[in-house]
Amino acid sequence: MAALVRINKLLSQMGIASRRRADELIKEGAVFLNGEMLKAPGVIVDVEKDTIALGGKVLNPRQQRRYFYYLVNKPQGYICTVKDTHGRRKIVDLAPKINGIFPVGRLDKDTTGLILLTNDGGLAHRLMHPRYNIEKIYEAHISGGLCAKDIQALQGGVDIQDKRPSVCEVLKFKRLKGLTMITLKIHEGRKRQIRMTFEALGYKVISLKRINYAGLDIDIEEGRYRELTDTELQGLKRKVGLL
Repeated sequence: MAALVRINKLLSQMGIASRRRADELIKEGAVFLNGEMLKAPGVIVDVEKDTIALGGKVLNPRQQRRYFYYLVNKPQGYICTVKDTHGRRKIVDLAPKINGIFPVGRLDKDTTGLILLTNDGGLAHRLMHPRYNIEKIYEAHISGGLCAKDIQALQGGVDIQDKRPSVCEVLKFKRLKGLTMITLKIHEGRKRQIRMTFEALGYKVISLKRINYAGLDIDIEEGRYRELTDTELQGLKRKVGLL
């Protein structure tokens, strides 16, 4: 770890928070440097000389932190959060109880499939950042027979009343009785993007499952988890410029 580093990057490297969340913690007044509350993100700290505290607890930047990386097959009904005040089932309940672990991105409650859990804030931040164009592949069942015009619309971009059109690459589809099974690839992670895209075209999503994330296939039963292999982890890091 470099001696001089931005405070948000340091907190990310320690697995405490993503850089974005670290900035939020600073704005909330939770981070102290040499006994003084930090008031603005982007401060450079010296890990050899400075004293950094979070929530009243002094941090040790030189302490090696063990990172964990899990692939989870999310069932329907689980929410992608660490804490919940309503007693709902959480995705973190499906993996080992490790302090600081959190989901990389989100799947909505009714969407199933592949999601990653980790306590590595630096890697998670990059995987979620649009700059790295991480691909996600979904399998959906939608009501009715998808027509050729709408397939073209999906690939050209559909207006979902957001900042920009929703673009979905159609990998394959099959018309069944009363519905269509379709496999899509997207490079964004906007909230309810696929559901809103089909709603805009006049279709209802009956089921939605993420079957691939950043080149990782779902290969475990629903509700199960497994650790990433060293090869898989290195592949993720290469995709986001960490190797």
